[in-house]
Amino acid sequence: MADLRFSIDWLSSGSVDPVLRDTSAQLSIHLDEICLTRHEDVWSKTVRDAVLVSAYPLALWFASSWWRLNWEPLPQKGAKPPLDWRMVHEMGAANHGFVWPRVLFASDGEMINIWAESIATQGQSVGYLNGLNIPRSVSVDTFQSQVSGFIEDVLHRLDAVGCGQTDLASLWSFVQEDRLSPDASNRRRLEAQMGFDPEECPAEVMDDVLRIQEIMGVNALSELAPIFGRCGGMTLVEIDALVKVKGIRGHPQVSQKTINVNSSLTAPWQQGVDAARQLRAELGNINEPIDENKLLDLLGLTKREVDSWGGQKNKSIAIARPRSGGGFDFIPRKLHRFARRFEFARFLEECLNTFLSPQDWLITSDLATAKQKRQRAFAAEFLCPIQSLVSFLDGDYSEYSFENASEYFGVSGKTIESLLANNGYLELQTIEPQMPYRLTT
Repeated sequence: MADLRFSIDWLSSGSVDPVLRDTSAQLSIHLDEICLTRHEDVWSKTVRDAVLVSAYPLALWFASSWWRLNWEPLPQKGAKPPLDWRMVHEMGAANHGFVWPRVLFASDGEMINIWAESIATQGQSVGYLNGLNIPRSVSVDTFQSQVSGFIEDVLHRLDAVGCGQTDLASLWSFVQEDRLSPDASNRRRLEAQMGFDPEECPAEVMDDVLRIQEIMGVNALSELAPIFGRCGGMTLVEIDALVKVKGIRGHPQVSQKTINVNSSLTAPWQQGVDAARQLRAELGNINEPIDENKLLDLLGLTKREVDSWGGQKNKSIAIARPRSGGGFDFIPRKLHRFARRFEFARFLEECLNTFLSPQDWLITSDLATAKQKRQRAFAAEFLCPIQSLVSFLDGDYSEYSFENASEYFGVSGKTIESLLANNGYLELQTIEPQMPYRLTT
């Protein structure tokens, strides 16, 4: 997990605006050993870590974006975020005439993921030099501590120079007040997950959301809110209708007590892989493919029931709804046999998830939240252990060999490629780009 740090060396400038003038500084931002503000000063032809800016616009942007930065995830894969989303998550939106690093922040519900690109803009006095080949993750606690500390430093500076009454001071006061109230914090979080700024969500929508939260549980609604929010592909009515959809009855044969995931593993994918290996060990099958009947049996399902189920029209999510007498009503969405196996393996991980309460619905989707990352990593390792895959391929990474592996393990070719790439056997860039979308426009 990465460490985020801000360093400020206060200066004076010739700005007419006293707030900008008195918060001028040499500012540096580090993410572990990478200095995100390292730049070339075009005029002086020098390279420096600290950039001369006013810290006020950045502090104001962090404060105004606070809730969405902390809780709003990336839109579903393949969808380029709208301008409103980008203005909240890209540091360049701090603007005020300053050139900022091209840095993107997006929450996965447990950590803040950070991307960065180097930029050399023609006609600008600053060209930022450092980008990130892969995104890095900062814990929500670290992010909140460092960003709030940066904001407080700017406010203390303004107080010291007699400019205490500012938009930043008022806005940060409201944020702090909401953070101290459990009810207000819950509302702000839900608004953010749906893509709304504070108090922008219509009251009738929020009332419906809070009602559904009581039915589905906090964890489930956190996964669903971005899907029926402003950037999602479903409506709140469709989500509400899932309460009545008839599913496939199943009583999982595994529970949170079946395994004990190492608490020192912080990355969701590591937790998922560890859980898959532990469950395989518990089953006495370390390396061999998982039979489909065995997979379904672990969920208390039968192949006949699954094959005869008609499916659901909406393909954005799959759910498992708790039954009053125990077990779940499973409402899957995948039809292809490999995709369906992978989806049921994701449900299996949810049954092992120690963060869930018995009343929580199980949710699988295409979002890049920590929960969904954990599910995908579990399903891939459980159905196709990386060491077994490497042994099966025996150094042959041809398309024909991938097809044979796909049939042998019962997973898609994309899963085969992703497993190899994520474990260093293929170039990751050949599978998918490192940026969630191109920041350069």
